[in-house]
Amino acid sequence: MNLTPEQEVIVESLKRGDNTMVKAYAGCAKTTTIEAASRSMKHQPTLAVAFNVKIKKELERRLPAHFEVKTLNGLGHSAWAKTIGCRLTLDEKKLGKLITQLAKDMRFELTSEQWVAARSLVTGAMQAGLVPNKYPHQGLVTDTPENWADIADRLYIDAAPMMLDFARSALIQSIKMGFDGTISFDDQIYLSTMFNGVFQSYPAVLVDEAQDLSPLNHIQIKRSAGPNGQLGVVGDPLQAIYAFRGADSQSMGKLAALRKNWTTLPLTLTFRCPKVVVGRQQHHAAGFRAWHTNPEGAFHSWLHAENDAGWAWGQIVAMQATPASPIAIICRNNAPLLSMAFKLIRAGVGCTMLGRDLGKNLITLSKKLLPLDDLPADACVKLIDEWAQRETQLALANDKEEKVAGITDRQECLIAVIESAGVRNAGELRAALDSLFSREYGLVTLSTGHKAKGLEWDIVIHLDPFRVPSKYARSMAENGNPAPLQQEMNLKYVIETRAKQVLIEANGEDFLA
Repeated sequence: MNLTPEQEVIVESLKRGDNTMVKAYAGCAKTTTIEAASRSMKHQPTLAVAFNVKIKKELERRLPAHFEVKTLNGLGHSAWAKTIGCRLTLDEKKLGKLITQLAKDMRFELTSEQWVAARSLVTGAMQAGLVPNKYPHQGLVTDTPENWADIADRLYIDAAPMMLDFARSALIQSIKMGFDGTISFDDQIYLSTMFNGVFQSYPAVLVDEAQDLSPLNHIQIKRSAGPNGQLGVVGDPLQAIYAFRGADSQSMGKLAALRKNWTTLPLTLTFRCPKVVVGRQQHHAAGFRAWHTNPEGAFHSWLHAENDAGWAWGQIVAMQATPASPIAIICRNNAPLLSMAFKLIRAGVGCTMLGRDLGKNLITLSKKLLPLDDLPADACVKLIDEWAQRETQLALANDKEEKVAGITDRQECLIAVIESAGVRNAGELRAALDSLFSREYGLVTLSTGHKAKGLEWDIVIHLDPFRVPSKYARSMAENGNPAPLQQEMNLKYVIETRAKQVLIEANGEDFLA
């Protein structure tokens, strides 16, 4: 294995037994570096923590036999099994079945929307580390009505106090089932960290994708490494973009607090990104470099001010190295992607929209706001706008400015489908959403920047780049909170570094279908 000078320094640091923090830019062969280091480290039981199953399988294939590779969920599963001393039953539908049965027992008639809201509230409480007051264990969030309401706000759930109480009862019942041995995927992490799970202590622990860990994940790492275990932490702080779903935006900094002494090293040489894309990142990722054999690549700006004639799909096709060259259209917001999807479909271009949960949530919201299938499209738009106005005013009145962006995005998504798909009524709106999000294949992938992380395409079109940073992030920065703005700048970096050959900036309204 021919290593770069940066990789050699990292390997030597881990070989010496140093606690090593590696800050790796996009496409800089993190896994290759971990593999090389693993073969030089002391031959002893070592834990390698993978962020998901895909990474776990790759690490298992590449690391020596004395490395035990576990996902964060697998780590929690083992710890909880040791805690309660019995074989666990993993039931991914546990929470849904529990909510259905609890509602029946309480004679609480749940609508489908309330059922989804209750499940989301319980999951959100677990991810936040909320422990009900009836237990002596200390959670990360106290069990108060205000905190339950905050969780509902963060999830964009309009929940009455009665629903919050029901969700709390469901959480208590879920915990009881967990102590009896029946758990869900969320339980694997929640129960093991919040209820004194028994984690095996390893002499050394390696952590990949460290920038995406949550506060609960940090507890897992702390207990697995014990007070003296060697820590190797690898991640890209500039790809920290998941604070909105529970990740700690300062994850790597929090992990650094686990040890007094660290060797902090860079990994700046990318083997994926073309040179022109690397050059564009210097203001955000100082010192980012392209391997000498990387293609020069190309960057095109087709924004309206520079190209009054607009842009057409034929221009994209002309840039493909082969007819099968993968293409992605990536945007910060969902609504422009939905509009673009229907434009492509009308132009005969096959496409796939990532994010099936979004499709389900939009259909659920449409049923709440527009229950009658034959409600005319113009009436649908009016009701959607009125809902958004009410919710926005309520959010601002309660100092929940961060909620406005989600309200606006859902409003714009529904209206975008009504206008772009040419639907005539609410029933056709739901049918269009279902059809779009059921597509599994297509030449073009449409994705938000958040869902695109970890993926790559030959050609990337950054749609409506003016949407980054969001109005909300700019407003928060003006009010003294720069964290959301940092996440937005990270998001732009993630979007642009998905391109392997060509990066294009273009506005959706200028597309000539």
